[in-house]
Amino acid sequence: MPIVEVSKYDLERLTGLKYDEAAKLFEYIKCEKEDVGDRVRLEVTHDRPDHFSVEGIAKTIKGVAEVETGLPKIAVSESSIELVAEPIEERPYISMAIVRGVYLDDEAIGQIIQLQEKLHETYGRGRRRVAIGFYDVSKIKPPIYYRRVLEDDEYIPLGFDKFIKIRDMYELTEQGKKYSGLINRSRPPALVDSAGQIMVIVPVLGSECCKITPNTKDVLIDVTGTDQRSVLNIMSVLIYSLLERSLEKKVEVVRGGLQYRHNYQFIKLDEETAGGLLGFRLSRGEFENLLKRARFDYTNGEVVVPPYRFNVLSWVDVVEDIAILKGYNYIPREPPLLPSIGRRHRDEIFIDEVRKILLSLGYVEVNNYILTDSFVEHICRPVYVVNPISELYTAVRCSLVPQLINTAAYMKKREVKIFEVGDVVAEGRTLKSVGALLSREGVTLTDGLALAKTLCKRLGLSCSFVTTTLKWALENRAAKIVGDVTGFLAEVSPDLLIRHGHYTPTVIVEFFYGKS
Repeated sequence: MPIVEVSKYDLERLTGLKYDEAAKLFEYIKCEKEDVGDRVRLEVTHDRPDHFSVEGIAKTIKGVAEVETGLPKIAVSESSIELVAEPIEERPYISMAIVRGVYLDDEAIGQIIQLQEKLHETYGRGRRRVAIGFYDVSKIKPPIYYRRVLEDDEYIPLGFDKFIKIRDMYELTEQGKKYSGLINRSRPPALVDSAGQIMVIVPVLGSECCKITPNTKDVLIDVTGTDQRSVLNIMSVLIYSLLERSLEKKVEVVRGGLQYRHNYQFIKLDEETAGGLLGFRLSRGEFENLLKRARFDYTNGEVVVPPYRFNVLSWVDVVEDIAILKGYNYIPREPPLLPSIGRRHRDEIFIDEVRKILLSLGYVEVNNYILTDSFVEHICRPVYVVNPISELYTAVRCSLVPQLINTAAYMKKREVKIFEVGDVVAEGRTLKSVGALLSREGVTLTDGLALAKTLCKRLGLSCSFVTTTLKWALENRAAKIVGDVTGFLAEVSPDLLIRHGHYTPTVIVEFFYGKS
């Protein structure tokens, strides 16, 4: 989980509480703390990106302590500054907003940078999905252009005191080496004001020309990315974070690009429904008080959720916040209605026998996640996740084959004998799958048949094998398993192996057992 470091004094200043009082409330934001002199390190949860800096933590603590409850204050209007956005294929979405009347010091700037980097690492997927920039409005001449520049153009990157070519920035800076591969290096996307100042090479590195300082009063935020929803969600987090440093609580939406719309979410909920899920009664007054302490509002039977809380997907998430503020100890404990003695399921007994057999044959067990990437569609038809947290986990696996090949490629050995036992979802059913991979020079379908027949014989199963065709297997080198279990075995196509970075002939056996 992300580790956030904040100043104790800054926390006191933002919350109006003594540090010892505020520290007692950390449990309500589900974090662990470690005191380091006049600073504190907090391990916060991924689902609350607003807690990636002291401003969001202070906002939550003020609600818990009833220093400030209900929806955070905000006034939204349209800015006179205009953004002219050209089509940028690798980063098509850009949104801009200005937070007015911000008071900054070195600590505040450090927290802004921390929030920026934590969001880059997590929700931004290393700046591939989302990238963030902050600028001093007073140093910019509008309109602002989102367009391509040339690698021979010059600007002053952050941390430099002179103009250098963009192509040199790629080699002279850590950010250039790390992130320039995400864009067209010869014609990188950039923000340029009407005076010709390059404000940032997106998403690589900003410029000294308009960076924020302790003298900055109005902060321009830009969020660029490849996913529209992510860009707008991250913009909400950044706006509400900076508002904690603003006396005016004013936000101006920049015209052009992806227009940021400040929309509250309305979720129907009442005290009876919430109390029914938690197992105790809630009065209307206590119900509304807990909602306001969670920084929500309640009107006409609906909970009003601010846009930075995009982790709230349904009324159950709201009830979770109520439970946290009320205290989990208030949830009643109940004995099970049907006391019984637990015993192992017959499927698990069967799978254990499979493990013992494969281990005795010299195979090594591996374990992969049930979520995988879209490459599994080359093997079978997967179920996709609507809102994946990472492009590495976009689909529910329908076969163990791709992950076994990936594991073999990672091992980089001349001979690999591995197996995995786990759940897959195929044709709407959850199945137990056993997959075994044998990779070495000279391996053939015969080796796969020998393994499959050994498993069936030692498990007491009736199995037969029928020639079949698989799109990922060599022609005439695949068989279907029928009988007490179903499955297949095949020599893997070299094209598929090469895509995974594996260059040794490979045969795979996979069969399915049980269903739900």
